[in-house]
Amino acid sequence: MRFGIDLRDRLTGSELYVRIFQLTALPAVLYVIVACVYPAVYSSTNVFSVLFDLGMSALPRWEAFAASRLYRITHSEALVCAALLIVALAFGLAAGRLLKGRHGKARAVRVVLAVLIAADLVIRVLPLPFRFSFGIPAAVFGFAVRLGCLALVLGDLLADRRNAGEERQP
Repeated sequence: MRFGIDLRDRLTGSELYVRIFQLTALPAVLYVIVACVYPAVYSSTNVFSVLFDLGMSALPRWEAFAASRLYRITHSEALVCAALLIVALAFGLAAGRLLKGRHGKARAVRVVLAVLIAADLVIRVLPLPFRFSFGIPAAVFGFAVRLGCLALVLGDLLADRRNAGEERQP
């Protein structure tokens, strides 16, 4: 099945979304690793803290809430980092198989991803107290990243619709 963006290795918009999803977990992990080696990072605003804020804001809200809950329960940054990396790896493996499967299943997965991303965007604009946990610039960045992800997945679905229309014509 061919969808969306046509790069050298036929990377689709949804596959690019999966890679973005995985990349958003890395700034938090990098921050914790650097802070273990150099604890003074915790005490000031620096490149790593800004990357952490941007990365956590770009995570899907459900994943950020789960990471926060896990930290409150365990008080272990290492466990939270491991969980973020495991979720990113598992999502990448599962999505890789599902997105390259049968056309009907791949399309359904893309629709589900689009709905989940849209729901995440709605949660981000609701006037909830945690909306600006990492500051307004990070919140805007997170919203823009998730909106871009939605555009990638919807681009795949639109490309599929165009391809289906072209295949039906004689």
